[in-house]
Amino acid sequence: MKILQIAGRKDSGKTALAELWTRALADNGYRVGTLKHHGHGGKPLLAPGKDSTRHFEAGARAAGVEGDGLFVLAVRADPGLALEQLIGWYEALPLDLLLIEGYKYAPYPKVVCLRDEQDRDLLSLPNVRAAFSLNPALSGCMKLSDRKSCVEWVEAFLKG
Repeated sequence: MKILQIAGRKDSGKTALAELWTRALADNGYRVGTLKHHGHGGKPLLAPGKDSTRHFEAGARAAGVEGDGLFVLAVRADPGLALEQLIGWYEALPLDLLLIEGYKYAPYPKVVCLRDEQDRDLLSLPNVRAAFSLNPALSGCMKLSDRKSCVEWVEAFLKG
């Protein structure tokens, strides 16, 4: 399983790029996993009132639900889970690629999404392979509007 991070500031196109790549790669037969760092404070949302959520709220350290080939797991970890531990769980799955949105200081190969010139400092993060942008005026970046080139880039990364 290859790992590729997508780093950038809020509203820079990270989720749009992750969604584009996930959809295109899945359509082309690749098995893609995604992991998003919820770094803005607060807990990720669980479905209110569902049995698995009620189990979790009652104190279960882990609560999962499976149906129709979909498995969802919530895990309580204090003070938190290390990225390496999370990646270990993904390694147990038959994946070709794990896209990680966030964890920008982690050492894995990454792309950065830039909003404007002020975001160019992100190019100094460890292991940056390419820069992407929603901003058509920003030079030196692949444009997210050029979906074909964006998909060709990630497919070349997978094959390389």
